[in-house]
Parts: sequence; C-alpha cells; structure tokens
Amino acid sequence: MARIELTGSDRIGIRHAREALATSQQADMSDDRAMARAMGGMEVVLEQLLSILDPEGDEL
Repeated sequence: MARIELTGSDRIGIRHAREALATSQQADMSDDRAMARAMGGMEVVLEQLLSILDPEGDEL
C-alpha cells in the first residue's frame, strides 16, 4: 500500500481525531448529552480523516 504525504493541515486533523476519540472514551454513557456531543465530534473528525485519505471520494 502506498503511503500518502501528510500536510500540516492533515496532521492537525489527525490530532483532532485522536482528541475526539479520547473524549468519547471518557464520556459518561449515562449522560445523553455528553454522548451526543462525543458522537458529533467523532462524525466531524471521521469526515476529515476520510477527506485526507480520499479527497475526491463520493459524497453521501
């Protein structure tokens, strides 16, 4: 598999993804609002990571 060259912006997106993952892992699952925020954050960073991996990918 070929490696891609990451830009500074890509690296920031990856750092945000790691932070969102850590936040979601620490969220109180009994708190609906905390879980909704964590899921929303995960959705945003997942979209960013996908745009890094496949910038011309199909939009849903």
